[in-house]
Amino acid sequence: MGRRRRLLCDTFEAKRRRLEPPPGEPRPDGSPGSVEAALRDVAALFPRGLFGDALPPLVLRHQLYSLNHLRDEGRIRLLHLGLGADTLGVVFMEPYKEKVLAAVAGTPQAGLVRRFLDSAVAACPELSYEQSRMRALGFEDGDVTQLVAAGVLTVRDAGSWWLAVPGVGRFVRAFVRGRQALLGAVRRSRHREVLLRELRQRRAPPGARLGVGYLLHDLLGAQLLRSVPTTSGPMLRLAEP
Repeated sequence: MGRRRRLLCDTFEAKRRRLEPPPGEPRPDGSPGSVEAALRDVAALFPRGLFGDALPPLVLRHQLYSLNHLRDEGRIRLLHLGLGADTLGVVFMEPYKEKVLAAVAGTPQAGLVRRFLDSAVAACPELSYEQSRMRALGFEDGDVTQLVAAGVLTVRDAGSWWLAVPGVGRFVRAFVRGRQALLGAVRRSRHREVLLRELRQRRAPPGARLGVGYLLHDLLGAQLLRSVPTTSGPMLRLAEP
């Protein structure tokens, strides 16, 4: 990747943190194959049927370890989900394109969206696009308006737009409710802690429709829960005081 492209992409990258893997999960060795395998493992936990199979499997960046090389190779895309600067979604490129094109099939924007995917999205894994960048790629203001209407872009601020996926708001609502539900289950436990095996054996709390496994990857990766080794197995504790 050229120096100019690297600078453009790194402009939107949040500060990275070293995270511990969820208990019971293998630590990837940093190779492209191992990181991709970890990504696929977490993506497999995504409940596609909950959203009518209209979304590509969405993973949050902090659920994993190192994704830069997969992004740079054009195999994944990072998405800003409106959940904070450090909470980014991760999707494989091919399912992303498939679901986006399916969402706009038969609409007046279909051709424009395909051109945007093939030229802009495939060219550089940017989180957002400035007006000057869009014009340089051949997309005028009217085109951007249509891309926003199609749900492929969302407004970041004046003259800047986030890359998006149509229908992602349903996931965000389920994610927020699920995170609150699982944190609440731990908070209500004795001493505000629970064994991992016990939590997995329980019936999922109401609101945790994304699944306990998927949400645990989020809460541990975001450091909202801590995993503490005990003689009975990993103990999950609230990270807050």
